[in-house]
Amino acid sequence: MLILNPSALGERMRTLRRAKGYSQQRLAEKANCNRKTIIDLEAGENVAVYTLFRVVSALGMALEIVDKRIDLKSLADLVEHDE
Repeated sequence: MLILNPSALGERMRTLRRAKGYSQQRLAEKANCNRKTIIDLEAGENVAVYTLFRVVSALGMALEIVDKRIDLKSLADLVEHDE
């Protein structure tokens, strides 16, 4: 899933938290932060990057940064295969 803004990140964190069966308080305890931080994160508000990584880790997840630009070589290969 490609996440392009803080609101989408917050929605994804909420979905993952609920899938794990964690309350906001339980996740905050596992991530060593307070519940307000989890509320802010899920609302797409500004939280410290360090805290974001702790929350992601507490959910058993990882972050990956990808280039969202179109890969022109791959696009050309697709066009060549269709011809």
